[in-house]
Amino acid sequence: MIKNNFISFKRFTLLYKKDFIENWKTTLLRFVMLYAIMAIIFTFMGLSELESRTKHNFSPWYGGIYYLRPAIFLFWGFGCLFASLMMEKMKNKTKRIAYLMTPATNFEKFFSRFLPVVIVFIIAFFLAFKLADYTRIAILSMRYPEFNITAINISQGLCSQNLDSMTHNWMELTALFSIYLFFQSLFILGSTLWYKNPFIKTLATGIVITLLFYAVDALLVNSLFNESQLFSAGDYCGEIIEKWITRRNLILFFSFLTLFNWVISYFRFKDSEIINRL
Repeated sequence: MIKNNFISFKRFTLLYKKDFIENWKTTLLRFVMLYAIMAIIFTFMGLSELESRTKHNFSPWYGGIYYLRPAIFLFWGFGCLFASLMMEKMKNKTKRIAYLMTPATNFEKFFSRFLPVVIVFIIAFFLAFKLADYTRIAILSMRYPEFNITAINISQGLCSQNLDSMTHNWMELTALFSIYLFFQSLFILGSTLWYKNPFIKTLATGIVITLLFYAVDALLVNSLFNESQLFSAGDYCGEIIEKWITRRNLILFFSFLTLFNWVISYFRFKDSEIINRL
């Protein structure tokens, strides 16, 4: 009988260890896939850049933003994809019953699936990124030994005062990360709603809701304002947006929505303890 009905760190450690042992091959395969995709992209970009600059007698440029743009795109994409697979153990009846019958609390089961896709994924992505960068350096150094190929400067391309940096201070970087966590939380929620094809269904639902929102918004604006009033209304809305949409407010807004989605996902999973046994 479970004495602590919320969380026991010893019991959670055993559960996480059990999940890792059962899924280490799948986890390793996904890590290798992530590394291989980044290594191919970085190497191809580096070869293209060096070939072009050598042809035109330019010195090679290794700005961090040049490689970080596709890396950030992959980070968002795979972060949402793996989040949608959080409840893959619930995909069929046999796995679902076996997992729900595991002697652990609902929170421990949820958190053992939540931790890899949110926290561990960031660490794994960083390791795959560095391995892909070292692979790029090795291949480019063999192809162009006359050049000194250096590692990607992450801080310079991600958060610095350089004009080509993605963000220019920690507030902008935190705001960008909070937006990422919000989108990822949507796919976590989707994984608790749909056990089959959760990524496609969540993405399709998000697209449909976004299109409906813009369609309703356009209809309301056209019905409430005439052509001459649209310009003044647009200026007024622009002033409100400029006043209230600050970096701090963006962080607070998306952090709240992210926490809300996480909580709803947990309770949705908790309800499955009863629903999916019926």
